[in-house]
Amino acid sequence: MPVLALIFSIVLALFLHYILGVGLKSILTVYLLGLIIYMFSFTVAEMPLFGSIDSPAFNEVPRRYLQEGLQETGALNIVSSIIIDYRAFDTLGEATVLFTAIAAVVATLKSH
Repeated sequence: MPVLALIFSIVLALFLHYILGVGLKSILTVYLLGLIIYMFSFTVAEMPLFGSIDSPAFNEVPRRYLQEGLQETGALNIVSSIIIDYRAFDTLGEATVLFTAIAAVVATLKSH
């Protein structure tokens, strides 16, 4: 089956280029976009259904945060303990991205 698809693609590219006069750059762009759509469709097909128990959102990590968060972190607010203790590097990365975006906007606005 993949061999037939490859042969069809080559024949179609030759037909478009030599018979209809379409540029090779345009043909390559269409093939690359088709490949990206093909890959995304398989990615979406492999995702778990919304609300499915097999979803990664329903694994053991949230249960551990809720059950042992108070003992492990000592914080009374479980949301703050997750953000500051468990997800500190992620929060630092988000703050860095936010700071960089604000600095870029300020620099852009000052230049005009």
